[in-house]
Amino acid sequence: RLLPESEVDNWHTSILRAHDWLRSRGIAYVFTIPPDKHVIYPEQLPSTVRRAGTMLRADQVFASLKDEDFVVNPRPALEAAARRERIFDVTDSHWNERGAFVAYHAIIEAVRRQVPAVPPAHARSEFKETVEIADAGDLAGMIGLKRSLREERLLLEPLVPRQARVIEPSGSESGADVGRLVTEIPGSTLPRAVVFRDSFTSALVPFLSEHFSRVVYLWQDDFDANEVLAEHPDVVIQEIVGRHLYTFIPSPELVPER
Repeated sequence: RLLPESEVDNWHTSILRAHDWLRSRGIAYVFTIPPDKHVIYPEQLPSTVRRAGTMLRADQVFASLKDEDFVVNPRPALEAAARRERIFDVTDSHWNERGAFVAYHAIIEAVRRQVPAVPPAHARSEFKETVEIADAGDLAGMIGLKRSLREERLLLEPLVPRQARVIEPSGSESGADVGRLVTEIPGSTLPRAVVFRDSFTSALVPFLSEHFSRVVYLWQDDFDANEVLAEHPDVVIQEIVGRHLYTFIPSPELVPER
């Protein structure tokens, strides 16, 4: 089912209101919707599952914002990448590091159009392709096979050690699924960022954190002006995966008028 026109308008209003409020304070804004796994790999769906139409809810939101260069639609680049290599885990609903790397490039490009002081995205040649056999992911867990299946994780190992460190929660990994995650690069004078995110940002954190002196990652779908005011960032990134457009309704009124 597609979004009613009134709900598309609500998304449009919410995103533009956040953008305008941030711009009035000299803060850059990037909004993105990662596609779900079945969108990139429709041929992997069983024959009993049929799409009702050719358009997705994410397509509707992107169409309403087609003239805004702060909006990132990573789907075309991901579809192209999927023809070269596997970019989602097999036993999980999320992209792997190689898929996240594609979206990371698009996000940093959009950030740099507004804040040139942010360094360019790293080239793929700066990473070594590795493979790790690990525990199965969320899809295996949904069918009770998490202990029976294993995942061949396709990783990207940086050839130069990463500079960013997780400072909150203490001792956590950069991909930790926690409500508030903070990374910093010691002694850095790079711009600061706040990221509103869901689970799809977990694989983005190691890449994005290298471009900012401090990043506060907040696990929430709604924009939060108070967090922005508390952190004084130069950049705000808002990521919400496509499937959340079926369960989440944004609240424009949460963004102050001034």
